[in-house]
Amino acid sequence: MVLVVLGAYLFAGPQVPAIDSLKNVQFQTPMRIYSADGKLIGEFGDVRRIPVELEQVPQNFINALVATEDQRFFEHGGVDVQGLLRVLKVGLTTQEFSEGASTLTMQTARNMFLNRDRRLQRKLVEMFLALRMETELSKEEILELYINKVHFSHRAYGLGAAAQVYYGKDLSQMTLTESAMMAGLLKGESNYNPISNPENAFNRRNLVLRRMFEQDYIDQATYEQAIDSPLTAEKHSADLDLEAPYVAEMVRLDVIKQFGRDRAYTQGMIITTTLDSKHQLAANKALRDGLIEYDERHGYKGPELQLENFDPSDTDSLITVLKDTPEIGGLMPAIVTTIQDQSITVLTKNEQVLTINWDGLKWAAKFISDSRIGYKPKTTADIFEQGAGALVRILQKEDGSWQLSQIPEASSGFVAIRPADGSISALVGGFDYLSNKFNLVTQARRQPGSNIKPFIYAAAFEKGFTPASLVNDAPYVKVNDEIDEVWRPQNDNLKYNGPTRLRVGLKRSINTISTRLIDAIGADYAERFLVKVGLPDEHMDPYQSLALGTASFTPLEMATAYAVLANGGYQVEPYYIKSITTSFGDVLFEAQPKVVCEECEQIKIDLALAERKFSPEIHNYPELPIPEDRIAQLVIDPRDAFIIYDMMKDVIHSGTATTALKRRNSFLLERHDLAGKTGTANDYKDAWFSGFNSELVGSAWMGFSDHRRSLGRFEYGGKAALPIWASFMEQVLEGSPEREIIQPPGVVSTKIDPSSGMLAALGQSNAIFEYFRDDNVPNQMAEATTDFNDIYNESVMDSYDQDFSEDSLELPTEEQQEDTGSIF
Repeated sequence: MVLVVLGAYLFAGPQVPAIDSLKNVQFQTPMRIYSADGKLIGEFGDVRRIPVELEQVPQNFINALVATEDQRFFEHGGVDVQGLLRVLKVGLTTQEFSEGASTLTMQTARNMFLNRDRRLQRKLVEMFLALRMETELSKEEILELYINKVHFSHRAYGLGAAAQVYYGKDLSQMTLTESAMMAGLLKGESNYNPISNPENAFNRRNLVLRRMFEQDYIDQATYEQAIDSPLTAEKHSADLDLEAPYVAEMVRLDVIKQFGRDRAYTQGMIITTTLDSKHQLAANKALRDGLIEYDERHGYKGPELQLENFDPSDTDSLITVLKDTPEIGGLMPAIVTTIQDQSITVLTKNEQVLTINWDGLKWAAKFISDSRIGYKPKTTADIFEQGAGALVRILQKEDGSWQLSQIPEASSGFVAIRPADGSISALVGGFDYLSNKFNLVTQARRQPGSNIKPFIYAAAFEKGFTPASLVNDAPYVKVNDEIDEVWRPQNDNLKYNGPTRLRVGLKRSINTISTRLIDAIGADYAERFLVKVGLPDEHMDPYQSLALGTASFTPLEMATAYAVLANGGYQVEPYYIKSITTSFGDVLFEAQPKVVCEECEQIKIDLALAERKFSPEIHNYPELPIPEDRIAQLVIDPRDAFIIYDMMKDVIHSGTATTALKRRNSFLLERHDLAGKTGTANDYKDAWFSGFNSELVGSAWMGFSDHRRSLGRFEYGGKAALPIWASFMEQVLEGSPEREIIQPPGVVSTKIDPSSGMLAALGQSNAIFEYFRDDNVPNQMAEATTDFNDIYNESVMDSYDQDFSEDSLELPTEEQQEDTGSIF
């Protein structure tokens, strides 16, 4: 026997690998992506593994593992001699060596270094490797390696991941029967899998429990109770803390591009994003609510499916249909089982039977077209023409009641960024990621319409215009002789009011004023200005129509441009990855964004002046608080940025956003730090709203994936997109102090005559205050008396301000609708 062992060692010894690496082993683990406040938003890798320490492993699992896999684990030195002799006896007669003698140490050796073939050579290497491991590692260290390395099927490696995959819980929550199930599964990942082979798994689990009982790990009462317990395992996806799949995918692609797929998927990278979980939750809700609200406004398109040979008593078949129908955007599939006069009963995939009353049904007038719906229903028969057996979508409201719903055909995207450094705090690229992975925030190029106008106005201010400048609001005609084309932009209400101050023109989004502005400053100059604030040149042309938003930009690009207005004129770059570290805490990447630093700008100006004057005090100036290459570039005069901001506050309080905010009784109207702008493309194909205060910018877009399809008549930005922005801001700003943009040096306020834009006459009763750059204050005073025409013009503008909004056109009353069968 000594000669046999010595010969075996001489044969296999040189093939035994060194085991020093086991003391600091790095398991193959997926990348995990987190929000800035530590919420898991994504996990990507070829395997699922959650490394754990032995102290975290339930004792029941350790007992079950030892009882079934290696009863003498804590006694032998790595090789179970009794088991080995048995295997040798069989092997010498059959020339095949089974795994029956493999101790947990030997299995660990094989899992870490070797393959699973059954040749004598591999078995000998495995034995000597196990013996060496026992001399250099403790039993506890070997157990910990085994538990983290072993495969539990369904891409789950290690017990930590297996607990999540099969039970959707943490290790500390695993029960006795679940621990026994996991230990039994290791005998054969397919044959004893509780999901694919539940009967075999049930029997194997009970065998494990019996061995635990026989070896005194559990008493008889516990054993008898445990073997009667049903299997509870079912496949669970990664247990995420926060729904942000579009951002997770953006991060995944970036990390693979930077580090390669193999490294990204196997080395356990931890990526921290800039997302704020509160903001992301608010954005998710706001976008879905906004799309559902728009969709319901345009009528019910009918059930997704009408079941043939419907039998309400065949619950199993109905549940099968429901389980095959995924939940989309929080809208749960359900089958209508019974119909009453003004209520329905539905069955869900969880076998719940729910009643939906008339309050949850009465909205469902028949969809006819994007601009027309049918008569409002009076009974459920008007909604479900083919009766019960309809596969529908239902939605639970905030009060706990249920209502009929449907998957919106329209699309939307929303993004929020911090203007100080461009970090993204929330991003929702669509209604539901699993049904459509196209990211509308970063990939969808759409016409911004009037959302572009604040930048046209800001460009005009650089050319000497002011909020008090008068521009003629009158029909406009542009003839292009080269291509024999005539362009006639119109106001939305087809009304014109003559000379109008720019402040009024912006808050009422008057098209002819923007058109004449770009004529005055030049389309080429306007294009260069738009590029300066961060909008890509390749997606716009220097034509007059640029003033009405005929270029194509993404919501993220528009939000980035609006950040320039919110931060006082500085260009920042949007980013969403804050840091990337290894599982050991080593930093692989840390964001170094350009940040707004007004103090830095002043220091640079002072230094430049001192250098110009050859001042001896130049060495006494303070150093820049941050590196110069991290200082955001000033691209707009801070005075112009502030004045535009103040003008856009009027959009909120008395302009195109006011009606929608009043309808929702929004407290945003009570704040004085918010500014924004609506936007609507031709034929209502795109609806926008972008708004901000000094700390947060949000931009919402709504439209159809088919660029040719209209949202429907009167679906302006303030009606379709603004509710998304408003809902988001209401959630994140509730209870927070106001964050107004501070008036910069060089901006003055003076009284003007509202009719002429000139300085107000002494004692003028209807004078108003207006902001100006200190180098561009009006130098003429209005007449001391006001003639009849001035009174007339002012009354017209008052009426215009109060009654007209591009987003406030009222729908007919219910009685009118019932008479006409149309909402328009």
